[in-house]
Amino acid sequence: MTFCVECGRDAPTFEGVCEDDFRRKHTLVRAPEYIDVARCVHCGNLQVGSRWIPATVEDVMLELIAANAEKDPSVAKARYTYDLRPQDERNIAVTVNASCTVGPWVFIDSFHTRVRIQNGACQTCSKQKGKFFVGTVQVRADGRDLTDEESRRARGLVERGRSGDEFVSGVEDVRGGFDVKVSSNAFARRLSRDLARELGGTVGSSATLHTQREGKDQYRATYAVRLAGFREGDTIHWRRGRYRVVGVGDTVRLEDPSTGERFRVKARDLKGARVVRE
Repeated sequence: MTFCVECGRDAPTFEGVCEDDFRRKHTLVRAPEYIDVARCVHCGNLQVGSRWIPATVEDVMLELIAANAEKDPSVAKARYTYDLRPQDERNIAVTVNASCTVGPWVFIDSFHTRVRIQNGACQTCSKQKGKFFVGTVQVRADGRDLTDEESRRARGLVERGRSGDEFVSGVEDVRGGFDVKVSSNAFARRLSRDLARELGGTVGSSATLHTQREGKDQYRATYAVRLAGFREGDTIHWRRGRYRVVGVGDTVRLEDPSTGERFRVKARDLKGARVVRE
């Protein structure tokens, strides 16, 4: 049996002292007076460390406690539970219980702190509000204006196409269609392909040098989505024959009116087709 160098009692020891003397000499967890959390005034995301995430204070409370509480060096592991008591829209009182493992013992400690919610703006919203963009998607139809239905479907795809931190900076109506300004070239490329696949069309692209960052050229890409000049229900002349368009999408479905036979053709293979006006 070991003995405590402070009180001489025979008992399990850590760093030469017994449980009672160790506890008397050490503050296991020091509480921060307050924990500041930034909340984006535009999207409501919270800043946790260097990240902005869609969450409530309760969702991230354990991470906030672990990042802000100061543990005694002798604490090998600390597990936290907490109780939140909102005081107003910007202040939350927090009571924290800490289960601290020290040598052969587990101590229960507690402290009080306060979460202060402050206004902020995440990087994504700051860029979006500043009309920042990198890629552009142009949506047009060959030899005609977009129909109301095509425009509605295309705009719906634009709204649903965002992922993660991607955003749409703006949609501008132009003669015959519209342009979409987006946050990245990768987003523009994916969106253009989705539009062509859904509505039946082709995609062309170009790029211009925009700036340099850390010695590397940064380009802005433009993707031109061109829908076919024909629509579902039209009759077209193609490869010396006449066919009725029965479906437009990833591929175009044609019907031979003389035989009723139906088949599929890629949109890019119908570039030479022209609408027959009855």
